[in-house]
Amino acid sequence: MIVDERTIQEYLKRGERILFLKGARLTPAALDLARRHRLQIVVESGDYLPAPHPPHKIAVGSDHGGFELKQALIAKLENAGLAVFDAGAFSSDAVDYPDFALEVARQVAEGKADRGVMVDSIGVASAMVANKVRGVRAAPCWSVEVARSARSHNDANVVTLGGKLLSLDHAWEIVEAFLNEPFSGGRHERRVRKIEAIGKL
Repeated sequence: MIVDERTIQEYLKRGERILFLKGARLTPAALDLARRHRLQIVVESGDYLPAPHPPHKIAVGSDHGGFELKQALIAKLENAGLAVFDAGAFSSDAVDYPDFALEVARQVAEGKADRGVMVDSIGVASAMVANKVRGVRAAPCWSVEVARSARSHNDANVVTLGGKLLSLDHAWEIVEAFLNEPFSGGRHERRVRKIEAIGKL
């Protein structure tokens, strides 16, 4: 596919700042126009895979701040008939959250788990770690609405939770929403594909 100036102008009219291409080449004039308007050019490699739905295998991890909540969530997940991989931590002794967030993310990225659940004290730091892993889209969630949006709009495959912020009942409601909400696709898939392509820059 050849992208010409007219195509670039359409991108600009829509207000897009990322020129997202799959198997396309820009004409010299189109490339010049894109550069003048500071469009970021991203070429998709085509290896984005939507998160499996419904999920069956769940990787769960925590640091010491999330250990108690992690243990309770594992019991609930198993009672719901889901296969659970416990990525640790295995006690409330102080540990480093990146070690466990990375293991949860790897389980998901390698297809060993359909979804990941990671619990640290607040839920933000582990999302930062997990999102370093190619193919992982981790969302820190503090409400059911956020979890549903992360799944429906962003095809999130890892949820991170704050063990010091959430009660077990509230955390379980979030996890249930995260596991049950399907990805809506459509225009959202184009945007998620941009996320995946940007991760390869």
